[in-house]
Amino acid sequence: MTEKMPIYRQLKENIKAKIFNGDYRVGGKIMSERQMAQEYGINRLTVRKAIDELIQEGYLSAAQGKGTFVSAMPKIRKKVEFGGHEAVSLSRFLRQSGFRSSRDVLSFKQKPSNAEFRKMFPDSPKHYELIRLSKIDGEPYALQICTFPASTFHDPERFDFGEGSLYTYMDAQGHLPVTIISEMEAMIIPEEYQDILNIPRGKLVFSYKYKGYDSKKKLVEFTKAYYKPEYTAFKYITEK
Repeated sequence: MTEKMPIYRQLKENIKAKIFNGDYRVGGKIMSERQMAQEYGINRLTVRKAIDELIQEGYLSAAQGKGTFVSAMPKIRKKVEFGGHEAVSLSRFLRQSGFRSSRDVLSFKQKPSNAEFRKMFPDSPKHYELIRLSKIDGEPYALQICTFPASTFHDPERFDFGEGSLYTYMDAQGHLPVTIISEMEAMIIPEEYQDILNIPRGKLVFSYKYKGYDSKKKLVEFTKAYYKPEYTAFKYITEK
C-alpha cells in the first residue's frame, strides 16, 4: 500500500482492488476485522473505519453474526481510452488521462531475429527487445514488449527508456512511426507475466498488438502489450 494517504483509505483501496481482481466476489464474504488487522499489522479501529465507509458507499454489507459481504462492484471513474491512430507514448497518454504514471524498464537486450522477426524486419538479422512496466499511482497497469530492428536504429543503449519515450528516440533517429496498425483481444495473460502485473490466474486482460510504420512505410516497431481492464477502454470509429 502507498504511504501517501491515510491508512484506512489505503485499506479501502486494497479491498476494492481485491473485488476488481476477483479475490472477493459479489455476494462473497471478506476477511474479518480481526484477520485484516493481523494481516496488515494495523489497528482494528482503522479496519472498522475503512469497512464502515465501504458499507456507506454501498460496496459492502454487514450481516450480524455472519460477517461482511461484497454488495457491489466498485466503479472506476477514470479510464485510459485508446483508439486514436497517432503514435503517442503510453506515459504521456496516462498523464493526459489524468493519472500519475511511472515506468520501469524490466529488460533491454539485442537478440538474434527468429523467423517471425526476420519476416517483419527482413534487412535486420538482429532486433532490440524492450520490456517495460507502466504503473498508475504506483500500481502495475500495463506491460509492453517492444521490438525494433537493430539495422535501423543505432546506440539505443545510450538512451534512458525509463524516463524517455521510445518514440522520442525513434524520432531522433529519423524513423518515427506515423502509421499504426493494431489489433486487440481479451485474453488470459501469459503465465510468465501474471506476477509482474499482479493478475490473478485465469483473469482476462486486454492484449494489444501494433505495428508502427515510418514515413517511408517501413515497419520500424512491433509491440505486444497487456493492459489491466479496470483502467482501460478502447474506442473505435468506423467509416461507411
